Amino acid sequence: MSDREEKAAPLDPPSILMSGLHLAALWALAIVQPLLNLLGNNPDFFVARDNTSSQIIIFVLLLTILPPLFAGLIEALVNLLSQAARWIVHLAFCAVLFWAIALQVLKQFADGPAWPMIIFAIVLGGLLTWAYAKARFMRSMTDILIIAPPVILIAFFFFSDAKELTLSTTEVDAKTVNASNPHPVVMVIFDEFPAGSLMTPSGRINPKRFPNFAGLKGTSTWYRNTATDASYTAIAVPSILTGQPADHDSLPTAADHPDSIFTLLGGSWQTHAIEPITQLCTEEICGEREGGKTGMADALSSLTTDLKAVSAHLLLPADMGSSLPDISQSFQGFGGEEDSVERGRARQWVHDRLGEGENSLDGEADVDAFIRRLGSGGKSFDFVHVEKPHYPWTHYPSGLKYSDGTEDFRSFIGETDWEGDGYITDRAHQAHLLEVGFTDNLLGRIISALKRDGRWDDTLFVATADHGAAWTKGAGRRSAEEETMGQIGMVPLFIKAPGQEQGKVVDRPTCTTEIVPRMAQILGIDLPWTPATCDRKTVRIDNGSGKPVTLAFVKAIAQRQLYINRMARLLGGDGADWDRAFRWGKRSDLIGQSTARFWRIGATNDAEASSETPSPRSFTFDSGIELNPVLRQRGTISGLDEGTPLAVGVNGRIAAVGQSYEDNGQVRYSILLPQSTLREGSNRIQLFEVTPFTGGAAGAASLRLLWSSTDQ
Repeated sequence: MSDREEKAAPLDPPSILMSGLHLAALWALAIVQPLLNLLGNNPDFFVARDNTSSQIIIFVLLLTILPPLFAGLIEALVNLLSQAARWIVHLAFCAVLFWAIALQVLKQFADGPAWPMIIFAIVLGGLLTWAYAKARFMRSMTDILIIAPPVILIAFFFFSDAKELTLSTTEVDAKTVNASNPHPVVMVIFDEFPAGSLMTPSGRINPKRFPNFAGLKGTSTWYRNTATDASYTAIAVPSILTGQPADHDSLPTAADHPDSIFTLLGGSWQTHAIEPITQLCTEEICGEREGGKTGMADALSSLTTDLKAVSAHLLLPADMGSSLPDISQSFQGFGGEEDSVERGRARQWVHDRLGEGENSLDGEADVDAFIRRLGSGGKSFDFVHVEKPHYPWTHYPSGLKYSDGTEDFRSFIGETDWEGDGYITDRAHQAHLLEVGFTDNLLGRIISALKRDGRWDDTLFVATADHGAAWTKGAGRRSAEEETMGQIGMVPLFIKAPGQEQGKVVDRPTCTTEIVPRMAQILGIDLPWTPATCDRKTVRIDNGSGKPVTLAFVKAIAQRQLYINRMARLLGGDGADWDRAFRWGKRSDLIGQSTARFWRIGATNDAEASSETPSPRSFTFDSGIELNPVLRQRGTISGLDEGTPLAVGVNGRIAAVGQSYEDNGQVRYSILLPQSTLREGSNRIQLFEVTPFTGGAAGAASLRLLWSSTDQ
């Protein structure tokens, strides 16, 4: 047969073996390569999960091999019945994978609506499948791509940032030190905690809202103007624990940070640590981590569950993300403008709490475990990283929760920026401040446990935070920018020396890298490494990529003050109690008034609300249980525009006000109720539209009923 005749002849289906290799190549390009690229660039994900090198290696190999192997087995079984049917099944598999590849390519060049992009990708996938079936050149190209899986695996195991986790790691030992003033040590690092959220306009701490921080201030040194040097936990916490500058090229492991407070004290102090994100304390020093090692089967199952959601976010267009499991609960916004969209998303899920049902994000589980494992005094060192007041915000200061997973702000947290408008930003500030109140509650539990055991006075106690956060529309919520340094860069810092009884305030600019050197000084230890030098004129924040953001210290402090003043105007400042945090918004003057005194407008067919809280939990309250959804009235509204004033009536009185807002094409409402307005058991809850009372006095209002618990 001549070359021309050979080229014109129809292509035969490849053998079952070659079909399997083709599927393996396409699977590797469509799914494995993008996912391993993210994991390779962000190995913190594995660190946060405590995954061992064998778990990582086996997971990656199974991810690469099992799906195409399973597809190949299906083809082999179908082939027993009909070769033609096997060919159809094979082309169907290829079409799906070509579609996935085409969609990812389109995402690199377009950021348009989801469905047109998906349809276009389906068309491209179909054309590529047709070419694979009919065109010799396309078939030859697929033959060449068979080498893709091993190349991708080699790149991940030997040339990505994850190679330190899959290859042998450096042994890290505790140091031998002499301490002239040994005492028990307790260190608490909170998460995503702007210092301004704790402060009043006068520079104080409101004891009505934050009694435990105010009490700590009275017996410790409060470094009121403290700046972190990183906006991302996995580099900020190691910087704090080592006293060294933040380094985004290092992993949050002991191997990359052998000089830390753990190796400093671990040789002489009985050391326990709860590190949900980092691994700076080795098992030789701290013992097995809380919960013990995860078995291979459980680890692989958990990885699969978590990464399914991540893969969906990577594969599908960005504006379909709201229909997927939320991956914005952790470290989003890590990448700056120099990072790709995928890198920014990757930083959103560098966390081990993505699966539903985990409770460690509320901080309570870690605090409880920490208290259970507190040392008996003497030369003991107890450390905990508490992931509060980190988003999502679901708590009241008392510890009651109004949500067990859903939150109101997901759609307003973009790849890097906060996208909420004025009302949504105010509502987010309210939820955040209540979460800070819960954080104060957690601090109080720790301090109470130490006092109960009689070791508070003798303990060196340190409380700080890794970084802050910001809610400025169009600016990074977590990655620092010049206009948000006062919120993201300034963090709380309290150090209580053993025996200290009087509080002291230090207003000199301070750096979190000074914490470990100060601890060593108090304990009478000569620090065996050189710590960073604190620049008291400039705040410098490492966002994890790109150039660090810098701002004069005085300007960062001034920015923080503006934030404090705004929070005070909105939610109350010096002397305000927690009820004041609910008395804000349009028509807040109506709060506390009887609903019977207002002119009531009848319901209309084109305006009604639908509660998203399951009945009867939308109107029953039980202070003896943790979760009380009645505290948050949330749902959708039809027939009203966004920005419409709303009021919630509780047992015949207006308890809180708010307004409707647009969220992904729907008009929604979400209003938090003061705990003091609810009675135990059933409550009569009503949602009203607030309208001006025509002909009445200035400010008079009418109410239109949109939803009532009595109708449920």
